[in-house]
Amino acid sequence: ELDGALLLTPSVAHVAPPLAPLLVDDELFIQTNLATLRLTMPGSLLNMPGVSLPSGVDAAGLPTGLLISAPSSS
Repeated sequence: ELDGALLLTPSVAHVAPPLAPLLVDDELFIQTNLATLRLTMPGSLLNMPGVSLPSGVDAAGLPTGLLISAPSSS
């Protein structure tokens, strides 16, 4: 039972990639898209909605986020 439990993860496992290479390389786009969704997909499959909040910036100044998820019955 997960009543009241919260799952905290990074919103994504990486910072935003450069757009130009993704527009010309379908395989790179697919791999990047899968990497981007890998931390949010389990919540969708397990009926654990979440909200992403800003959590700071990385060493290059790019934004990062924290995903807070909970069972939908909470």
